[in-house]
Amino acid sequence: MTALAEPDYFEDYDEDYRSDIASRYEEGFGQGPEIDDDYDSGYDELDKLFDGLYDDDDDGFDAPAKAKTPAKQAAPKAATKTAAKASTPKKASSKSMPKAGPVITRRVVPVAAVVEEATPVEAAPAEAVEAAAVEGPAVVAEAPAVAVEAPVAEATAPEAPVAAQPAAAEPTPAATASVAVVEAKAAEEPEEAPALPEDPFFHPHIAPVNEHVEFLRKLRPGFEVPYVDPMHSVEDCRIVTLFSNTSEASPRGTVWAGDDAAATRLLGLQFQLGLRPEWMMPWNTHPWFTPGEANGKLTPEQVSAGLKPLITFLKLVPRASAIVAHGTEANRLAQMLLKTDNQLIWRRGLKVYKARSLHGRAFAGSKERQTEWLIEMGRSYADAMARAGLQAGRR
Repeated sequence: MTALAEPDYFEDYDEDYRSDIASRYEEGFGQGPEIDDDYDSGYDELDKLFDGLYDDDDDGFDAPAKAKTPAKQAAPKAATKTAAKASTPKKASSKSMPKAGPVITRRVVPVAAVVEEATPVEAAPAEAVEAAAVEGPAVVAEAPAVAVEAPVAEATAPEAPVAAQPAAAEPTPAATASVAVVEAKAAEEPEEAPALPEDPFFHPHIAPVNEHVEFLRKLRPGFEVPYVDPMHSVEDCRIVTLFSNTSEASPRGTVWAGDDAAATRLLGLQFQLGLRPEWMMPWNTHPWFTPGEANGKLTPEQVSAGLKPLITFLKLVPRASAIVAHGTEANRLAQMLLKTDNQLIWRRGLKVYKARSLHGRAFAGSKERQTEWLIEMGRSYADAMARAGLQAGRR
């Protein structure tokens, strides 16, 4: 660092660098030989070689060469050039075109009386031939052509034969009519839509869930498992309504809130919130029923037995992010679900809302108490709708 700070260091370095560059040029790296006086004499020789090639007086190309010639020699050269120009005859241009002689061409003039719909038999399409075979023979006329010779005085092109152009084949009216009939029939026939199953419980929008119900029925023969109503949708479902199914199964064979009064309360709540049926889907804590009997209060074993069917059901409704559990048994099953190490819980941010049961003694009370319970229940559904991005309000 001390050596770099001294100014003499840079001066010595500069001198050494320049001396090195000079020595390299002295050795012949970038410097040519010295120009001597004999080099200028080459211009005179060039002037003699190029004399007579550039005769234009206005061209200043020879100006530098003429400047070096003495004044006495300039005059004879100019006189010589002028005399050479006067004595040399001008040559005819070799690029001029010779004049062409008269050429006779032929024009093909069609006869005025030509049948408009006449078509050569060889050019007729396949559809026209088939139509003619069905409807009868068609009259085909050929238009004769007359060759007229007309002399052209100053034609520049050589004589060339004119080839007769074949007439374009046009379909006959019968063929056109047959094609139009086929197109009309094709337009009248609509595209066949995929056939839907006769049973509405197995339409595509609800079939996965009810196929799961069929599996649960086969798993425990002799027990009844109600279907999910077709008014719900697998793709549009955002909220799962979980019932504590302590009563009998619905006579309509679908999942319900427990009785007609409970179903009416839930329907009125949905109307007030603007909660569409396709946005929610019901399910039972214990899917199985004994035919003709009520389940009654569910045992811990019955609640635990409903866990795996519930997990499978949630996989079939991929957009559901909330569970509203009605009753003690439904809330107990939902809490068991949250304790399991299942990925769909944290992937969807699944939230469980505890709500009162809608039927039986759980909803027995005065009108004021029932109104309070419905308002509390409506807040749970409204929050679940907000989490799913559904706008609350009457529709």
